Amino acid sequence: MMDELHRAGVALAAYLQEHLHGTEEFWLWVTYLGDPGFIFLFYFPLAYALQHQLGVTVLWLAAISEWLNVVFKWFLFGERPFWWVYDNGLHDIYNLKQFPSTCETGPGSPSGHCMITGAALWPIVMFCTARLPRGMIRALPLILYSVLMGGIAVSRLLILAHFSHQVVAGLLTGILLGYFLQRNTPLGRSFAFFAWSSLCLLLGAVLIYWGMSAFGLDLSWSIHLANKWCSKAEWIKPETRPFSSVTRSAGNVLGLGFALHCPIFRRLPRDPQMPLSRLVGLLMSFLLLKLQQGLPLPSSSPLLYYLLNLLRHCLCPLIVINLSPYLIRDLYLGAVRRRD
Repeated sequence: MMDELHRAGVALAAYLQEHLHGTEEFWLWVTYLGDPGFIFLFYFPLAYALQHQLGVTVLWLAAISEWLNVVFKWFLFGERPFWWVYDNGLHDIYNLKQFPSTCETGPGSPSGHCMITGAALWPIVMFCTARLPRGMIRALPLILYSVLMGGIAVSRLLILAHFSHQVVAGLLTGILLGYFLQRNTPLGRSFAFFAWSSLCLLLGAVLIYWGMSAFGLDLSWSIHLANKWCSKAEWIKPETRPFSSVTRSAGNVLGLGFALHCPIFRRLPRDPQMPLSRLVGLLMSFLLLKLQQGLPLPSSSPLLYYLLNLLRHCLCPLIVINLSPYLIRDLYLGAVRRRD
């Protein structure tokens, strides 16, 4: 049954590649919009600029959803189309093309792009919907959300990153997580809560990995297949490995705890009303996050890479919640003093 499902998924990918030929750059851009890493670089700062509690909710949902996605993938052992067609001798029949974003190394089910982004964006949709007048315009956020998630799903199929049943599973799981978890934002929790949550994410993933390995399950199987069948070695990126996702989630949760309990945070204004200050703070967050994420990490030592990846993502909430607002406040106060 799974072979038939995989064959149907490969046939759909071949159809998309044939009929959407020439638009590949657009779909690679769409798949980037659904990348879990893009949530921390763009959607989280944007949500925090709209409302502080909304930003914390988006970050928390992204971190928890990403961790759950890794665990689901370990248990479900989902294939990916770009290696399945070679393993089953069908690559000559379909003549499919790979792309720079194709060669992800983790298992394929459910789709992380659909699940994590779908969950993280759900609170933004509800926030915007609640603030629009009744009528047709109130459905606009949900329509935009549906179009974006549908586009992400198509992009994942076209570039051979997922089968169709995997993106459907990711979409449904993401919506359910967004709906249920958005009500449990840990905004007023102690620093110890965030520290223990981060530690639990790390140790939980390690224990699951060791436990499944003790039963003879090779959780590195997907990494071996990705390395074997990817068209170009440079398309294999360490940030697509499961433990990169785990350290990213744990780092953001720990960083959120530091940010919300930093002495600077208590001195900053809550949800400033001036649109200009929000916009400038948002742009500064984008800039600082881009600079910080652009720093290369050593990939020769996996343990060192994961440690530095955790520390790098620990800084993300601190940049958005503390550093950018603090710099904006100092620039504003400096301008006021010079004017006086």
